[in-house]
Amino acid sequence: MSADSLLVVPAQRRPPLSGAPLRFVGRVTTDPVAALADRMRDDCVGAVDVDEIAAILEANGINDRVAHREYGEPSVFALAGRVVARTYDNAETLTYRITAADGPSTRKSVVDTLVRAFIYLTPLAIGLGASSEVDGVGDLATTGTLLLGWGGGQALSYLGYRALSERGGTAAARLLGTGFTALAALWALVLVQQGARAYAVAAVQLALFAVASVALVTNRERIVLAAAAPCWLATTGIAAGAGGPAVVALLCGVVLVVAVAYWPVVRADRTRTTSRRRWRSWRYDIGYAALYGLVGTGQAALLRTVALDGVAPDRLPVEAVPLLVGVPLIELTLVWHRRRIAHARASLADRFAFDRQLAGISAGTVAVLGVPVVVGALIAGAVWLGTPPPGGQALAAAVLLTGVYALCLVLAAHRRAGTAAIVVWWPTLLVAGVGHWAPALVHVAPAFTETLAVATLLGAALPGLAVAALVLRDPESYR
Repeated sequence: MSADSLLVVPAQRRPPLSGAPLRFVGRVTTDPVAALADRMRDDCVGAVDVDEIAAILEANGINDRVAHREYGEPSVFALAGRVVARTYDNAETLTYRITAADGPSTRKSVVDTLVRAFIYLTPLAIGLGASSEVDGVGDLATTGTLLLGWGGGQALSYLGYRALSERGGTAAARLLGTGFTALAALWALVLVQQGARAYAVAAVQLALFAVASVALVTNRERIVLAAAAPCWLATTGIAAGAGGPAVVALLCGVVLVVAVAYWPVVRADRTRTTSRRRWRSWRYDIGYAALYGLVGTGQAALLRTVALDGVAPDRLPVEAVPLLVGVPLIELTLVWHRRRIAHARASLADRFAFDRQLAGISAGTVAVLGVPVVVGALIAGAVWLGTPPPGGQALAAAVLLTGVYALCLVLAAHRRAGTAAIVVWWPTLLVAGVGHWAPALVHVAPAFTETLAVATLLGAALPGLAVAALVLRDPESYR
């Protein structure tokens, strides 16, 4: 990477690109870059990524050679950056030389990533710690709410990010609050005659998923995590046998963290203006939100089937421990990957050099993603060969589950939500279906469900890893 490359800094954050063709809307000028910026003003004002402008330039016949010959820029990437900076509010192009210190520090990135990971894990960790309080509560209030909260949270978060980019944090928080309130109201009708405890368990689960979603979308993870500290302490008390006082403390803590998380709803936000959107655009967003919701529901179902149900239903689900440890490590790996790609994109003017750098970075990321797959396969192999390590196939299934979650996260983040849904749903359906019906039809060994879960997760992880490698290597997936 060249330390002397120039990075174009846009004036401020912009909403998503319209994707319209080039058109002339501006003034006549002798500066070729300014003239091009005038022609692309509508596109650049709506651009969220310089690569989107580069794609439009290439679609209109401006390749690297033309960019160098007619505009004096070494590549279409560099020309797109100058056009964006020149177009937005008629601002002058602002450039500075890239150094190793540019961007957030490594320490800050690590801390921010761990904070996000703890936000992810808060609903799961509290649910596991307070599992003794759900004895006797029906599956509809426990498993059903888990599926609804996880899947609904994924779908609403997608819509929340869209609202955030177009109308700001208050609009995003209001959308999430309204969505979870509607889910809770509908679910309350489903839980009729289930009892007060069922309502309490479902309300706590949905509240925690609502908190996690709004914290991540509005980028308020730190303050929300601090507000969630009483919930963690109360959960520890429940696990230690504190009983009623700890349960009351948990309920009060949930009310507190919900109030803190949705504080932007009651604030005035005049930084964004409401824009009308066509039904076609909303239909597109709702379709994608449903797809991400399907992915989230599959993740919850796979967790329930593999780690919380068939593997070890008679004791504390220690199989979830690899997931609790693996989520922060997955987040750190993907943050490292994004930072390296962003730096390469900004500092490398030559497209072939960027492709080589992308290949190297992607290979390193795939190697890390393959670690839980390999470790899970080795543990399963040791069990099948007659030398089981502590934890046995339950541990192997948990490690492979962590690997499948990591692959699912990569695919969903790179706009492959349909593939991610397939990766999580087919092992869920197979394990749940065969594990339920096979013992009723034929006599099977006691470890049949464990063996089935491990083999199925391994069958999902290996092709998923290959697909993730192709997606990470594809430059188009970063647009």
